[in-house]
Amino acid sequence: MFNFYPWGLSLNIVRPLEVGLTRVSFRSYVWRADKLSVGAGAELDRVEREDEAVVEAVQRGIQSRFYTAGPFSPSQEQGMHHFHRLMAKVVGCEEMNYACCYLKAIILCVVN
Repeated sequence: MFNFYPWGLSLNIVRPLEVGLTRVSFRSYVWRADKLSVGAGAELDRVEREDEAVVEAVQRGIQSRFYTAGPFSPSQEQGMHHFHRLMAKVVGCEEMNYACCYLKAIILCVVN
């Protein structure tokens, strides 16, 4: 996840390691140190802990007997769905086959 702030970029890397186990890593790239303590992103450590808690809650929710995998939720995941559609368009996917799109995107990044 890319989080842009007045001072720079915070990158959240969410890596599933196995069923029920995910590692979240945070990387910060500061371009404007003078803006670190003001405005959006000033309390980055707290925000990152909240993001990590969300990932943990999702992991627990997926284990629920009430959870079933399915398409994006139109009311809750508009941003992610939009991003995937944009990515599919960029890599030339005719259909919304996410595995195919991700593979093409990774290959494009490696080649370029």
